[in-house]
Amino acid sequence: MRNGLRAAIEAGFANIHIEGDNKILIQAVQGHIQPPWEIQVIVQDILYFLQKCNHVIVNHIFREGNRAADWLAKLGLSLSSTRLWTQSCHLDLQRILSEDNLGYTLARRVA
Repeated sequence: MRNGLRAAIEAGFANIHIEGDNKILIQAVQGHIQPPWEIQVIVQDILYFLQKCNHVIVNHIFREGNRAADWLAKLGLSLSSTRLWTQSCHLDLQRILSEDNLGYTLARRVA
């Protein structure tokens, strides 16, 4: 979240809508809970970047509803350097975004 937010701000975006599946991080950023010590610095950095925005929405969503972000995160972890795409995206990501737009859902597994 921190790196994506920083990249969005550096690209000139000021109206930000964040959706994340890490409930603890989302609640900490929203100010609902005190962040665990392990992520306090990350949360402080995120809050610093959020102050640079005009309008911010931060929501928790379940991982099943966050397929595009999950796909991008896995891709990002596989890359050896930072990349910024400004044109058309990968076909697999386009498919996921189209399915999201059409309202396709994945069943949530309950333990």
